Amino acid sequence: MNSRERILGALKGEDIDYAPFVIEWNVTQKLHEKLAWNDERERLALHVRQGWDAEVRAGVWVSLSPEVTVRRDITDGIITQKWETPAVTLNERLRLTDDWDQSELSGRYLGLASDFRTTRYITYPFKNERDLDALPYIFPIDSPSDLESLTAHYHRQRKLADEFGFPLIAHMDAGMDWLFWLFPLEDAIYRAVDDPGFIHRILDQINAAKYKRLELLLSLGVDAVARRGWYEGADIWSPELLARFAWPAVKKEAELARGYGAPYIYIIDTGFKAIAKELAALPIDCILGADPGTGEMTMREIKSAFPDISLWGGLSARRDFAAETPDAAAAAIEEAIGVYGKHRLILGMSASYRHYYPWANFEAAERAWKRLRK
Repeated sequence: MNSRERILGALKGEDIDYAPFVIEWNVTQKLHEKLAWNDERERLALHVRQGWDAEVRAGVWVSLSPEVTVRRDITDGIITQKWETPAVTLNERLRLTDDWDQSELSGRYLGLASDFRTTRYITYPFKNERDLDALPYIFPIDSPSDLESLTAHYHRQRKLADEFGFPLIAHMDAGMDWLFWLFPLEDAIYRAVDDPGFIHRILDQINAAKYKRLELLLSLGVDAVARRGWYEGADIWSPELLARFAWPAVKKEAELARGYGAPYIYIIDTGFKAIAKELAALPIDCILGADPGTGEMTMREIKSAFPDISLWGGLSARRDFAAETPDAAAAAIEEAIGVYGKHRLILGMSASYRHYYPWANFEAAERAWKRLRK
């Protein structure tokens, strides 16, 4: 089997030759010194040479309407932005901290999808009902230019995926993660409780725009869909709020993906134990994450809670790889394969492998995987 067949087989619960091994490398700061690539083609070629499994990603983006102008100013450690739309002008201010990702600051303006926002807001963009009139311009549902650029992007990524034998997976950032970016987190929670109509209006616009683009990629032929729920765990939201704001959109997206024969992957790292029954009842094919190092659930408990859902994980960055613990990294591989065998398991990390993690940990995990896959 090639990597594409192996990963898709694991996602669908089919018989495969062995559990695939997919490590996501964190490149937001710098690449690990043991890795060497300058672009996507070099990354994929390295994975082929090393015998590692991998995915190729297709983005699902929403561009601003041409009618929107964003004006940014950075003065005395304060980022000020004005989002001028035909309906209303949004105003926001954020504290600029030394640890802010420079790649985010290098563009003409600071985008809204940033983990650095929630704890650095002074004034956030959507403050009242009038501000929500900007939503159709910030997140337009219909955009011929987006559909054109996404189509070209799909064909470039598909060519790479086919050349190297990896699956092409569309990655969605819709849903309640946006509330983490658009508000200070406490304000988002209070709003969701006290003014659900306000939150619904935001999420309905974003979800509809993302859904339109996802449908295009599915019609073109992506192999699977991954929807991020990093901040949709019960460690942030109550099960009742998730049932109100998250699960209807997840169900709709999953059914769309399955209608095109594409497995649906839901990404969640923490806060999954309290909502395990709800997740198991959704039309999800795979959970990516579910960190076994948080103490929420053991590997056997994860498998028991999601018997008909594949797991993309089993390895914990914090527990198994951050410290100099090669034996722990190998033991995590042994435990995951011991529980799942080669059925419904894609070995992967909760979070990603950072440049400062000891390479000996990865080598120990890789050796254990190669030994047990025979």
